[in-house]
Amino acid sequence: MPFPGRWPPRRAPAEGGGMRARRRNVRILQVGFLALLVVCCAQVLWWVLDEARYTRRVAEFDEQLLSQQAQAAHVMLQLGYPADQVAELFPNLDVERSAPRARISRALRERLRRDRWRRLNRYGWEAGFFLLVLFAGMSVLGRALREEFRLKRRQENFLAAVSHELKSPIASLRLSAETLAMRDPPAEQRRAIVERMLDELQRLETMVTNVLDTTRIEEGRIPYEPQRVSLRRTAEAVLDELARTAAAQGVELVSEIEADVEAWVDPAAARTVVRNLTDNAVKATAAAGGGRVRLRATARSGAAELEVADTGIGIPADELGRIFDKFYRPGDELRRHTRGSGLGLYLVRRFIEIGGGTIQARSAGPGKGASFTVRWPLPPGRES
Repeated sequence: MPFPGRWPPRRAPAEGGGMRARRRNVRILQVGFLALLVVCCAQVLWWVLDEARYTRRVAEFDEQLLSQQAQAAHVMLQLGYPADQVAELFPNLDVERSAPRARISRALRERLRRDRWRRLNRYGWEAGFFLLVLFAGMSVLGRALREEFRLKRRQENFLAAVSHELKSPIASLRLSAETLAMRDPPAEQRRAIVERMLDELQRLETMVTNVLDTTRIEEGRIPYEPQRVSLRRTAEAVLDELARTAAAQGVELVSEIEADVEAWVDPAAARTVVRNLTDNAVKATAAAGGGRVRLRATARSGAAELEVADTGIGIPADELGRIFDKFYRPGDELRRHTRGSGLGLYLVRRFIEIGGGTIQARSAGPGKGASFTVRWPLPPGRES
């Protein structure tokens, strides 16, 4: 209830109000373009019909004019004018000297008919080309509007995700700090609190690093210096870093990487790729209630191949082609199974592309896990 003498309290805007307004604006633009397309089609149809009528009138006028010339030539022949003179005066007529009479030549009739159909065909092709260009232009414009709308939606999802990813660890850090400030817990409990604080700090650092790396990549300022990198050592460092978080969520981390597998890649980029893929697999597996994440690497077909497989929630088939897009996160922020900002897999793809490698995602469907296979070049001298 508002205080006396004050304005009523302002209500917070409805969730997703800006998104609905933008969706409405896009719909209005789509309806407007559709109406414009209908008007243009009607205009083109009217123009074609009008040109057809005009062509028919011209043909009828030519036919009437030639008929009058034939009548005049016939009269002159009846009056005794020489047929050669009449033929010279009316070159478009066939003057018969034996009968004396004149008529429109068949060649001229055929030429007039061909001219008429040629004009009609030209009008039809011009109208068809105009409609084709119009359809293509509106299709491109409509696709651009839809892409802009989807990008704005992803950006809003990204902001919502980042806000949540910042708020949750900050709140956890605050609670842990207040707990330590209010009392001195036993050593085991204090160690657990410190470990939780370290995990939350690592979570914050990863998110900030992803945002900064995305900015540097898009501005072309990311340093990339390929060298020999042991995939086993890189994977072990990442697994050691994520082991405590994974174990707390019931996720088992397994490494099946041969000791001599090396890739020609930037060390920082390789660490970011392995960490983001493994962290993504841990989140997906934890969302499924726990399970296993397996890392495997081999040298195969002239490339160093790294596979990160999990037994998590899986990926729908229609989303496999979009999971590497910037800001893309399946579903809505209010109905989300996993955490994240929508930048981890985007950075994975970009770092791999910069290094001349490839990545492929596979999943049998929701609830059936997923696997990501990365292929990097082998170090010089080991391509064979």
